[in-house]
Parts: sequence; C-alpha cells; structure tokens
Amino acid sequence: MTASATARDRGDSRERTDADSARSRGSKPGDRCLLYQNSDAHPAHRVFADAVGADRRHFETGARPSESDGNTERIVDRVRTAATLPAYDTVIAEGSAPLQTGLVYKLRHPETTLVYLAADETFYTLSERPTRYLWRGLEPLSRRLLDGVIAVGRDVYDWARPYLGDHPVAYVRPPISDAKYERLASLSPNSPQDPFTILSAGEAKPANGYDRLARAVGRFARAVDADVRLVVLGEGHEAEGYADRSHVLAPGFVDLDTFADWFGRASVYVQSSRGDAFPVAALEGILSGTPTLVTEATGVRELLPARQVVPPTEEGLLEGLQDVFERSPAEREATASEQRDLVADLTESNQGERFSAALEEFA
Repeated sequence: MTASATARDRGDSRERTDADSARSRGSKPGDRCLLYQNSDAHPAHRVFADAVGADRRHFETGARPSESDGNTERIVDRVRTAATLPAYDTVIAEGSAPLQTGLVYKLRHPETTLVYLAADETFYTLSERPTRYLWRGLEPLSRRLLDGVIAVGRDVYDWARPYLGDHPVAYVRPPISDAKYERLASLSPNSPQDPFTILSAGEAKPANGYDRLARAVGRFARAVDADVRLVVLGEGHEAEGYADRSHVLAPGFVDLDTFADWFGRASVYVQSSRGDAFPVAALEGILSGTPTLVTEATGVRELLPARQVVPPTEEGLLEGLQDVFERSPAEREATASEQRDLVADLTESNQGERFSAALEEFA
C-alpha cells in the first residue's frame, strides 16, 4: 500500500505515521538485538525483530527464547545482563522494563543506538506503581541516552513522554498474524441481535478490565429483552470470579478455527482495558467485520469514531453496549464492513517493512 509521506514537528520530537514509514526498502545488515521479556517477545514484536534481523535476548538473563525461563523481576539481573551482553550496533527494548536494561547497556556502549519499542501500558499506570520513583530518577538518563522511540500508537508515547522526555518517534502499528488475518478477513460482517454475543479476547489480568466488563454485561442483560452472553477467550479466565456468572462463557485458549468461529458469531467485540497500548485483539475484531467497542485507555481508539470509544469504567462499558444494541443489526454490519479498511494493511509483511524503515531513521 502506497501513501504520501507527511511530517510535523512537535517540540523537539520528530513524528511519522505508519504511512510515512511505508517505504518499500529492506533493513541494512547490522548487529541488532531485541531485549524481550517473559518467555519470548510478543508475536507482533517477533515480526518486527525478524524484519530487521535482530537477535532476541531476555532483558534479565540474556537468554535466547529457546533457553528462557521467563522473568526474574530483579533489577540486579537487568544490570548484570547489560554488563554481559555482547556489543550490538542497535538495541531495541521491548517495553519499559527492558528499557532499564537498555539504558545501562548504553552507558557501557555509548556508540550503540538505543530504541524503545513503546508497546506497553506501564507509563499509563505508573502513577499507581512504586516504580514511578525509579523512573523519575532515570528520567535524566532517558533524556540523554535514548536515541529514538518506535511506538505502536500515539497514546503510548504520550504516556511515556513525562518519564522519558522528547525524542524522535515513529509510529508503527502491530501486525495481525498471517494465519488469523486470512481467517478473519474471510468472514462476512455480522452482528446478530439474538443471541446478543459480546466477545473479548486476552489475558486474564486486571489491566484488561474483565471484572468491570462482566458486571456491565450483567446489568445490560437485565435491562434488555434479548438472550445476552459474554464470551471471553484466552487462558486463565475460568479461575476468575466472573467466570461463574450465568451469562459468561470462558472457553479458554481455543484453536484457530474456534477462534474465528466466535468472531463470526459475535454481535460486538469489546476491548475493556484499563490501560492497553494497541491490542491486536481489537484490530482482529475490526478485521473480522464485527462492531468493535474500546475504552479511552486503549490505543486503538485513535482508529475509531467517538461513539465506539467509552470510559474504562463499568458505567462507560454499559452505556457503550446499550448504544450498540439500540442500532439495527443492518446498521451495525454496514459500519463494521466499512471499518475493515482501517486495518486492512496491517499484515506481517507490511508492518515488518514499516518497522525496518522506522529503525533505519534512528540507526
């Protein structure tokens, strides 16, 4: 997909959109590293790493994914890893915790280009975390040592700026995996009224707001004349209190066929996050032709009209569901069909090229 390049200045930072970075050029060979967290980088970030030939190393242990046991949550391990990693031309930090390792590494290797892959909600919720004091202490280092930011959406860099300062920034949205893209794009737009199926997908963690969503759906179900159900896909939900509610289904982790089938049967997809940089699941909802509702704390809101964006509260989710329900299925399907174009270019190959082009601007 070709788009004209545009740029604008804001303070000391340089901004580019996805379209600006959509030049069809490959990354230059180089010695690059992606500092990942958990057992491996997020699947979308693996696409980015592969596009630039980056070596993936755990930010606390230095291990490659095949050797990784996950996070240790020890700052001393981050410092040790920064001191023992080999020399790289470019280091990309996947999230705020790996950025701590990256900053220490940059102190030891000042010639290295350090880039923050801003794709987490940490800075959005930092005011509630004890680590805010650490980041306030690191802010002078971040301003001096960080060479650039590649953010998956505008919100996530806005959240980070008070703690990192102004830096050159490029925006590259996460890709939808090839397998899911093919299946979801083949679905016909749909939004049945009865049963009215509210679908969400993601980890069973507080930041995703499923407790609030379940309460909102319970109130919604009592207020409307329809069979209402909430389907939450992903691991861990069956152990949560909301899974026992009569209107909630928690199938767990499902295979691709079942995953696509639920999107094909959904009346609305809801991203109920309390803080989420740019969740791929919401992009998948849009691609599937399902009406999609997100909270104001979800980066995907920048793609959607105001009526599809609600406060990240039980009341906000309830009002959003009522608004969707009150529209006719035909109106919902027409809107969802039009909105598929918003994510039609978010393939692995396109976003890998865009990430590569963005990184070349810093490296």
